[in-house]
Amino acid sequence: MRRRRFILSVVAALYFGAIIGMAFVPGSATNRAAWYWPLAAFVPVGVLLLLLLGRRRWWAAMAFGMLGAAWIEAAQSVWMPLGYAAAMDVVWGSAGATLGVLIALAATAPRRPSMRSHEPHRIVTQAGSREIPQD
Repeated sequence: MRRRRFILSVVAALYFGAIIGMAFVPGSATNRAAWYWPLAAFVPVGVLLLLLLGRRRWWAAMAFGMLGAAWIEAAQSVWMPLGYAAAMDVVWGSAGATLGVLIALAATAPRRPSMRSHEPHRIVTQAGSREIPQD
């Protein structure tokens, strides 16, 4: 379990670092106008944050994903050329993180046994000819 958490932490750190690094690489104007880049980039962020924080803290994973999207855009507005940062990128990045959290929640949902059992119930006969089903 510890090894799995360590590997997950390393993968998350590398991915988060890659997103931050790519956020500060100047690109063409057509690439910056594409709405789907922040959405696609932040879906894994939501998945990784939920796996790191756990199902009970889904709200924190969602909040940290939104905070990360806002932080990247704020940093771009300070260190990148004028007009590089866009408020809609925060919205799309937040939507991507939320989608990633929802996907991870669905994927890690606890499995419930079906209501029907293919095995017959065991019947224990008690004194007095009363039958009590035992599961």
